[in-house]
Amino acid sequence: MNAPTTYKGYTLSEAKSELANWKAALTAASTGKEYVIGSRRLARYDLREIRRTVAEFAAIIEVLSGNPSSPVKVYARKSRW
Repeated sequence: MNAPTTYKGYTLSEAKSELANWKAALTAASTGKEYVIGSRRLARYDLREIRRTVAEFAAIIEVLSGNPSSPVKVYARKSRW
C-alpha cells in the first residue's frame, strides 16, 4: 500500500515540522502557564490541548509515512442458521 503525499492538508515534511513545534510548545508550557516580559503578557495553551495536537500530528506522520502502528480491525458476522 502506497502512502499518500498529503493528508489533512499536510505533507510529511510539514507534519514533522509542526510536530517538532508542538513538542517545543509542550516543553515550554510545562514550565508555566503564563508570564510577563515588560508590559507584554503571554498565556500558553492548555497542556491537554497541546498533547492532543501532538498525538494528532504523530498520527498524520504515521499515515504519510505508510507505517500505521495500530492493528487492522476485522469484524465478522456468523449466521445462526
